[in-house]
Amino acid sequence: MHHYVKSSNEMLRKKGYRLTPQRHMILSVIQEADEHLSIDQIIERVQERNPYVSLSTIYRTLELLRELGLVRENHLPGEQPHYETAESTEHHHLVCRRCRTIIHLEDNLLGNLHEQLQQQHAFHGLTLDLVAAGYCDACWKKMQQEQAAE
Repeated sequence: MHHYVKSSNEMLRKKGYRLTPQRHMILSVIQEADEHLSIDQIIERVQERNPYVSLSTIYRTLELLRELGLVRENHLPGEQPHYETAESTEHHHLVCRRCRTIIHLEDNLLGNLHEQLQQQHAFHGLTLDLVAAGYCDACWKKMQQEQAAE
């Protein structure tokens, strides 16, 4: 069992939940992906493994895993939510509005913004989820060429 799934199992137990076969499968699908997964992609991959896992089970499980902090739900502009494991450090995203390419940005990009927000606004337990939307270089160049051709 992968370390992430094993530690997730421990977290579920501490909170009074079991690692059911369906939860294990959903955690594994998300952990094995090398990208953010939409709900449709998760459903497809889970049902490839076991077509009898219901949509409601998948939705409920994702909600539970998100509430427990085991998966992150990212809201990218113009997209349905995407999911990833919470085992990696917090990070932010650059999203191309045209081709939908996602580039990960490290948390330290924002410096000590967490601390500043806590001090200035007495706000605690912060998580930051920055999504910056624009155009990647390839799309920008294509757009410039298309504009010039008009």
